[in-house]
Amino acid sequence: MNNKGKRYQTHNPNSTQQKPTAEKIVHVNPLSSCKLIVINSNIGSIMSGKFEHSIFNKKPDRYQIIRQLTQDEPASTSTYWQGVILLPPSHTYTYDTKLKTSIIESNLTHLQGQYPFANQDPFELIIDYIAEEHNKNKHGELVVRFSGGVDSTCLLLAAIEVAGKDHVTAITWFDEKCSANNDRNTATALCNTLDVNHILFKLEPEDFFQEVNPTDHFCINSSMASEQAFKKERDFIFSQLGHEFIVLDGHGGDHLFLDPVPSVAFQHLIREKRFFKGFNIAATISKLTGSNLYQTLTQNRRQQNNETDQLSYFFNSQFLPRRGAEKPKSLAEEHLQAITQAIFQNSTSSTLNKFNNIIFPFTSQKIIEYALTQNPYSMFDESETRLPIKRAFRKKHPNILLRRDKGHITGAYQKALKFHQKDIIKKLRSSWMTQENIINMPNIENSINRSAMGFGGVEKNLLKIICASLIKNV
Repeated sequence: MNNKGKRYQTHNPNSTQQKPTAEKIVHVNPLSSCKLIVINSNIGSIMSGKFEHSIFNKKPDRYQIIRQLTQDEPASTSTYWQGVILLPPSHTYTYDTKLKTSIIESNLTHLQGQYPFANQDPFELIIDYIAEEHNKNKHGELVVRFSGGVDSTCLLLAAIEVAGKDHVTAITWFDEKCSANNDRNTATALCNTLDVNHILFKLEPEDFFQEVNPTDHFCINSSMASEQAFKKERDFIFSQLGHEFIVLDGHGGDHLFLDPVPSVAFQHLIREKRFFKGFNIAATISKLTGSNLYQTLTQNRRQQNNETDQLSYFFNSQFLPRRGAEKPKSLAEEHLQAITQAIFQNSTSSTLNKFNNIIFPFTSQKIIEYALTQNPYSMFDESETRLPIKRAFRKKHPNILLRRDKGHITGAYQKALKFHQKDIIKKLRSSWMTQENIINMPNIENSINRSAMGFGGVEKNLLKIICASLIKNV
């Protein structure tokens, strides 16, 4: 797919498909759809019916798999299937039938010129969206994935306002030997205070690193490693409630409100020779993160070097990317990219969701349009991030304390990696990636062994390589 070329813009918010012109086929996926459109890139047509049936006999594209493993794209429209690409919400796809080329363009920049929600209260917008979904689903039970962090606390209080506490359940994932255990403690305390039904879902090692069906995913991602855990979660909720429900997931809030604050916030200003402003922003981020100014100024370079070192350690040199994807040049561009990534990730989950009962309020249309109208520098100060949503929340719930930190399930991944260690190494040794000398298997084994012993966490690139080996028949 060619992502560069002359712009061909056709925007129709009321349709996901438009009639072809003599040489152009245009598909528009509106922001309100919340789902991906799956396209046959060979002819530019939408795959009708269930996409699983359309791609069942297609072969995985090994080139795309390698590219997805070695290049960190914030929102890739490619899949690991030959001739299949994705059109996210708020994007337009144009196929030139004569040249056999295609362009995918984002429509989010057009929304930035519209301000219907610029001065609205973001917490009230979340409440409105949950109320709409609650009505659509005949006022059923609302289940909130609840870590006790900022986003999930907002969703829990919004859900209570919409449905009442007797029709809301909070579910918290936990593992005793990782920082997600803090989630259980914080979440339990708040649910007791609010008198809300609270259920705990324990992470089990055997639920990670299971084989996945090829049609259960579009591209290589770390969620493949925990797919079985999400399936178990659905069964667990149903066993506790005994009736249908809607799951509210807070993913995307950090993207919309720029948490953590990216280093481009001061780099852009320094590049423009606005040195005083640039160093002031760097000092603000330094105070916010507790790092010294030198660490703050050099953090991005150190992260890039670490990423390059990781790729060189895991992959043989001929398969390494020649150059990285173009980075955002300003904080506004970074904000737009972060929003795009959240939309892509949540719409991917919604599209693949077999039960159609998970919603992501932070990537609903009104919240996205609100975020697009905000100055990204207003998202943080010297002591806090996500300022717009926190201020709106505190205005309504001044007595509820928002948690500053966030638990992680890295420890659960490490325990699961140790549990499946022999099987994972066996799969990788016999995989096409090893047979075709793409990956450096001795280095990967060393990294797996270190991670399984609890040293250094589970590296992102290692996790993606393992996920690629979990796909059946690939």
